[in-house]
Amino acid sequence: MEDVFSLVVSKLLSLGFFNFLTFILALVLVYALLKQRKIFGENPVINGLIAFSIAFFVFAYPIISGMNLTPQFSVFFSQAFVLILIFFIGFLMASFFYPDIPKIVGEFFKSRSTLFGVLALSLVLFISSGLVSIIYNSLVSSQQQGGAPPPTEITLLFAGLIIAIVVLLISSSVGKGGW
Repeated sequence: MEDVFSLVVSKLLSLGFFNFLTFILALVLVYALLKQRKIFGENPVINGLIAFSIAFFVFAYPIISGMNLTPQFSVFFSQAFVLILIFFIGFLMASFFYPDIPKIVGEFFKSRSTLFGVLALSLVLFISSGLVSIIYNSLVSSQQQGGAPPPTEITLLFAGLIIAIVVLLISSSVGKGGW
């Protein structure tokens, strides 16, 4: 016999509630990035409209591509929660032996090797959760449906954009004295 939570989750899944949560997640993340980086200034209306538009594109992606994002996001956030819980319990246990654990943790997170470790851990989570398959499957399915593969220029532009964002994030943290 199924428990109540299984029935509720399956009903919410059939109603498309988790796709709406993807929309909300994209909206919040894009708005927070726009507000923090002040790319379009400090006007909350402009930042909200841009974030809302991008979130609608993310919301439309499963319908346009025919791929569901919910299973991959569910696995990703479940794995991330377990890792955060492990770190939290480790810090809690370390606080028994080190009385000034916030200072030690603060110094630990200022090192460059910690940044690279977190980036590597994020990449492993991204691959193991299946989120990388969204990008790969969308390219493969467009070729199988008779569509042409994306032009090399678009692929290089996309890769360059991702690299530029990472470099900007790293340089802004270095400029603020993060390392």
